[in-house]
Order: sequence, then structure tokens, then C-alpha cells
Amino acid sequence: MSANPQLPVRRLLVIDDNAAIHGDFRKILTPTSATDALDSAKAAFLGAPAAPKRPARGSFSLDAALQGREGVELAAAAVRAGAPYLVAFVDMRMPPGLDGVQTIHELWRVDPELQVVICTAYSDQALDKLADELGRSDQLLILKKPFDPAEVYQLAEALSRKRLAQQAAAMKLDELERLVRERTAEIEHAMLHDKLTGLPNRTQVLTRLEACMQRRPRADQAFAVLFIDLDGFKLVNDSLGHEVGDLLLIEVAGRLRNSLRASDLVAYSTMPARLGGDEFIVLLEDLRQGRDSARVAERLLRALAEPYEIAGNRLLLSASVGVTTSERTYERPIDMIRDADTAMYRAKAAGRGRYVLFDQAMHEEVMRRLSLETALRHAVSQDELYVAYQPIINLAAGELAGFEALVRWNHPKYGSVPANELVSVAEETGLIQQLTDNVLRAAAGQLARWQAAYNRGRELVVSVNLSPRLLLDPETVNRIVGTIREIGIAPKSMAFEITETMVLSDRGCSRSAFDALQQTGIWVHLDDFGTGYSSLSCLYRWPFSGLKIDREFVREACARREHSIVLRAIVDIARAFGLRVIAEGVETTEQHELLKELRVEYGQGYLYGKPCSAAEAESLLMDMPTLCHA
Repeated sequence: MSANPQLPVRRLLVIDDNAAIHGDFRKILTPTSATDALDSAKAAFLGAPAAPKRPARGSFSLDAALQGREGVELAAAAVRAGAPYLVAFVDMRMPPGLDGVQTIHELWRVDPELQVVICTAYSDQALDKLADELGRSDQLLILKKPFDPAEVYQLAEALSRKRLAQQAAAMKLDELERLVRERTAEIEHAMLHDKLTGLPNRTQVLTRLEACMQRRPRADQAFAVLFIDLDGFKLVNDSLGHEVGDLLLIEVAGRLRNSLRASDLVAYSTMPARLGGDEFIVLLEDLRQGRDSARVAERLLRALAEPYEIAGNRLLLSASVGVTTSERTYERPIDMIRDADTAMYRAKAAGRGRYVLFDQAMHEEVMRRLSLETALRHAVSQDELYVAYQPIINLAAGELAGFEALVRWNHPKYGSVPANELVSVAEETGLIQQLTDNVLRAAAGQLARWQAAYNRGRELVVSVNLSPRLLLDPETVNRIVGTIREIGIAPKSMAFEITETMVLSDRGCSRSAFDALQQTGIWVHLDDFGTGYSSLSCLYRWPFSGLKIDREFVREACARREHSIVLRAIVDIARAFGLRVIAEGVETTEQHELLKELRVEYGQGYLYGKPCSAAEAESLLMDMPTLCHA
């Protein structure tokens, strides 16, 4: 057989106390070219069969030992060198020292995978007993003396190939296990890290935070959570695209890493993480005191406020940070993150670009909010809210022009809930549509009854507040018109008031919804005019039919006469746009007279009447024989 280039040199070991036997094994397994030629000549001369084809020189490498202990030492050295023997031929009759059985056991101790061939002249019965004593039948074969050279070669060839195959299989298994370990590590990393920024994710933060809580730091140690939200990030995404937004988030993550280093003043260990979107978390551990977290927050705010150069764009934006510490006793990680989130929103409300520490007052406010959200769902479903009516007066005629329908709710624990808070909770819980529908139906039904009983040729108008968010729903106008028609009142008897600040903040308000309301004849008033930053732009952008001047304008115009110039200008602008003007918050006779002087058409406030029940409002209708056309 010619040499197989795919097979490595196969190392064999012979242990026999007869050195001549070593030579016989070498002639059989590692022959020289001269020996091959001589064997072929002998076979040809004698007419005998040719000797079995044997591997070329170098296919086998043979080492020999005269004693069992020497052979075991050779085997151990081969294992240490990383080139173990594949097959060992062991003579069972040894001189004093290790006998054949002991030698084989020691060989398997240093190399458990070694293939062994027993060379012996024992009887078959003795061989059976020997095989039982040694065990491992899959690694043990017997070669009876005297042996045939072809038999030696075949055993060496077969067993060495078997051992190589086992090694290859083991290597493949090791490689498979390595790939599994690597893939498992990748999956675990993906589960615990944000794909975009490489920062730890929410899962890892919660796990680490829970560990902090379980350790219960000593009195001289604390930990803190900083909840970070970028100010104006949505504008970057909307104007420059999500690719630039992603690059910005990567840069922010880098700044967090670089800025979160211990200093001489504040010593801590830290873990920045990304929750999602433009929200980041920083966990500070081993703080000497909780207020040290404020110094870290200041450092982060400075770092995040530095200009950004992203894809050729120079960007300036700030961040709002909410901070809470372990000085408050927390049982769950999610509660600590929730409180830091609450403080962050307080920072945004306070002007952005700053940090706010969570305190007990915020906690009580959060608990109140949660209680209101839960209770409101029940109150709306059970129709426990009611509508109050505040009169609106025609100032020139001194007559009742209509009412504003105001939703009211008496909470069993908190008492009367302010209307702005009630609406805010309804919007956040998704109850605003049902709440508005209920108020509209109640107000329109009451108006229909009043018109039937007290209408003397003039229309009474009732105003209802409308959240701009509802105008994003194309079905809102259809529901409003459907309710009005079902109840049977004229569209011009209803007015909807929309707060200026809400219009400015809800850019998605549908212009088509405004137009549709106007086309039906329903009045649309801009409420709290003057409290926003772009009051005049609202008049250009949206088709209002009237505006309500905020109570602060009325108060200031009367307290400081020079401010009446501004109020007069507002009235003139409204008249130029063809809008009716209603002044709210009228509380004194002096204010009433000033509004008449400025020719403001309508007034509303405690001077004319507080919000009251439908029965009390009806008494006002009975006292006024004439109703003006609003």
C-alpha cells in the first residue's frame, strides 16, 4: 500500500522484555525499502504469495520498552507532548515489576483512549479469564504468539485508524461544543444588551438593581438610579430621519460611558443602559451618600449638552434627568425606575435641561394619580360624573346668552377633582372619548329641554370642552353631528372649546376636522387665548369662530390700566378675523365695566354665576324673560 497523505504519522508502542521482538515489529510496521525488495525477491524465488502490502516508511512511528513501567512512562510523556500513542502492543509475560495486567491498567490511567493489543501464548481459557479481568472490550484485542506479520500489520492499521477516527470525532464534538458556547454567549449578550448602542438593556438593569436591593448596602453606602430622556429627540427623527437619530443615540451612549467615571469627590461603580427610544438609565452603586448622585447628574447634563456633529449636521439638545436613591426603601426594582421616571417628567415640566430628585410629595402625587386612574374608569362606566353649567352673559344687552357645560367629579377620597386634572387623566387612560360623549349627550339633552320650555324666538348656546386629541380621529365629527341630530337641536346651538396650549402641542390636530365642524354650523372657540407662545398664529392656522380671553388677561387689564391696551388689541384682532369674543374669569364690577368699554361681547365668571346644577341653571332662565342670540 502506498502512503496515504491524508493520514498523519501514527505512533505505536511495543512493550516486551525481548528486544528481538522489538526488531520484528519494526520490520513489519516500519520497513526500509531494502527490506521490501528482499521480501519481494524471496516470494518470487520460492513461488510463495507476496507479503502483504505495507505502508511506506513514515506511516508508523514505533517506540519500544523492555519493562511495563518504562512503557507507562513513555505513554505519559507522549500524552504530555500532545502526541499520544494510538496503539500499544503489550506482552503479558514481564520480568519483576509491573506485570502485563498492571501495565495495561497503568497505560489506561495515563491515556484512557489508548487501544491495546495483548501479545500472549496463554490458552483460550486463560485468555477469557484475562479479558474479564481487564474489561474494556472495545479497547482490547488479543494477538496469540507466535503471530503472523500480516496479522500484526492489520491490527496496527485497523486500531490506529479507529483511534484517529475517535480523535476526529472528539475534535468535531469539541468544535461543536465551542460553537454552541459561542452562540449561547452571543444570545445571552443580545438578551442583556441594546443592539444599537451596545449598552446594557432594561433586563440587565433590573437584574443588577435587584442585586443591589438584596445586598442591603451599609449605612455608609448608597445606590441611585438616574432616568435620562433627551429633550427634542423626536424633532431630530422627524426632520433628519431615523438614521441620523440612531447615530445620535450611539453618540449619547458614548458620552455616558466616558462621563461616568469616579472622581475624588464622588466614588462609585456604574452601569449606563438604554431602555429604548431616547430613554437611558444610569445605575450608581457604592455611593458614600445619596446626594452624590446629584453631582453625577450635573456632570452628565454638561456632557450631553455639548454640540453634536452627526452626518454633517450640528445638533444642540439637552436632557432631562430624574433621580431617586436608596435612601427611600424600595422592595422592587421597577418601583425605583418608576420614581426616577416620574422625577424626569417633573424636570421636563420645570423647563428641561435639568435634573430633579424624587421626593415624598412626588410619591404622593403618583399614588393620587394611580388612584384617580383606577377610580375614573369605574366612574365613567357607571356614569358617576355630572355636568355643571356656568352662565355666559351678553354684556351689551345684560342678558343670558348660554352656558358652558363643565364636567365635575367628586372623588370619594380626594373630593372635587379639578377639571384640568380630570381631563388629563382621561386622556392618559384613553377615556377621553367616552367622557366627551357623555358630557355632550348630557349637555345637548339639557339644552333641548331648556329650549323647549324657555325659548322665546332666540337660540340658547351651550359650550362643551373638546380635547384636540379627539380631532385626530376622523369619526369624532361624525359622532358629534350624530348626537346633535339624534337629540334634535340645531348645530348652531352648540359650541366646542379647544384650549390654545393643547392645539399648539398637538400638531397632529386635523384641519379637516375643524373645517367639518364649521361647515355643520357648530361654533369652535379657542379657549384660554393668550396663555400659549403663538396665540396669533393659531388664528391664522385654524378656522375658529370665536376666542375666550384667559382670566389672567382680564385681571391684569383691570389691575394695571396700561395692560388694557393689550386687551383692546386682542378685541380688535378678533373683530378683524370675524370672531366673537368671550372674556372668562370676570369677578368684579370694575372688570365688567372695562369689558363693556372695550366692547367685549360676552362675559363669564363668578360675577355672573358659579358653575351650578341644571336645576339651578334653570332658575336663571326663569328669571330672564329674554334670551339673546349668542
